[in-house]
Amino acid sequence: MSVIGQNAEDLSVVITYIRGRLKGLLGIYVASLDGLLISYNGAGDPDRWAALTATLAALSTTYIKEMANLTMSNHKHMYTIIRSDKGFILNVKRNDYALTIVDNDPSEEDKAIKVLDDALTKIT
Repeated sequence: MSVIGQNAEDLSVVITYIRGRLKGLLGIYVASLDGLLISYNGAGDPDRWAALTATLAALSTTYIKEMANLTMSNHKHMYTIIRSDKGFILNVKRNDYALTIVDNDPSEEDKAIKVLDDALTKIT
C-alpha cells in the first residue's frame, strides 16, 4: 500500500526513512500531478523541482502506455531513472502524487530503488 497521499504524517515518515538511508541524497520532492509542491527535503528551488517531478511522472506514464501499444500487452510503470556521470534522479508516481529523489552518488542507484520501494510499501 502506498503511503504517499494518505496524510502528512505518513509522508513525513517516508521522507525521513529515505533521507536516513542515502548518503548522496541532495533532495526528495513530492508533488501533486499538476506540479504543486506537497513536501520536500533538500536543496534547490522546491517549486521548480515539484513541477519537474510532476512532469517526469506524466511523461514516463505516457511512454509506458505507448510501449504497451507497441507490444500489445499491458505494462505497469514502476519508476523512472535519469542517470548522469555524477548521480541520478529517481521518479515514481503513486496515486495522485509523484516523488523524486535526487542523489549525487551513482553507486547508490540500486539501493535507492530498494529504499524507495520499502518506503512506499512497508511504512505505515
